[in-house]
Amino acid sequence: MHASITHFPGDPDDLIARYEAMLAEVPTENMQLHLCLRAPDGLVVVDTCPSKEAFEAFRSGPEFQALNARHGMPAADRVEDFPVNVAFAGGVAVV
Repeated sequence: MHASITHFPGDPDDLIARYEAMLAEVPTENMQLHLCLRAPDGLVVVDTCPSKEAFEAFRSGPEFQALNARHGMPAADRVEDFPVNVAFAGGVAVV
């Protein structure tokens, strides 16, 4: 599993509304571990993919770019990605 940490700069209230509209179009059953965090200066999204290659393909893919554009999400000012060592959700190890 691979995880990305992405920061979207801007007004948190505005970004959360845009993000929630985006989520309405995404099949959430595919999300193993996903977090949206309200930051003082924007939004921080922690997302996981099965592998680094899947992360890179998703992130650069036309579907993701179109989804962001459709909802007016700003370009991320920071994106970091890391291999996941261990992850828990709801008290259960998911990795």
